[in-house]
Amino acid sequence: MGKRQKVVIDTNVFISAFGWGGKPYKIMELLEKGRVRNCLSEEILAELIKSLAYPKLQFSPTVQANIIEFVLAYSDIYAIKEHLNITPDPDDNKFIECALSAEAKVIITGDKSLLSLQKFRKIKIISPEDFLQSFKD
Repeated sequence: MGKRQKVVIDTNVFISAFGWGGKPYKIMELLEKGRVRNCLSEEILAELIKSLAYPKLQFSPTVQANIIEFVLAYSDIYAIKEHLNITPDPDDNKFIECALSAEAKVIITGDKSLLSLQKFRKIKIISPEDFLQSFKD
């Protein structure tokens, strides 16, 4: 296998992983073990920083900083090469744009409108649970 798989992890998966654990947290473990590598764009990183600060999530500034540090340690940042307008929610286009720019084959998300696309070009759009199922080689 050698090469680790490039993925684009949606903001909601990071928030779920660090807020509630479960299957999204298992994806964080795959990042730590070097089995997968996350692909980020500046737009995704900006959304993550903004989302972590939502008062309803109650992440302290220290926890927010630790999450951002973790994400940056296990991610590569890509410049967007192509802007799209294909998702039901325009805010979700950035994940597909990043996957295309990074040549990632998978977007991992809990977002129902993004999941409804299932696939774009050769990029699979799947839930954390489905990703973990498909990852068991």
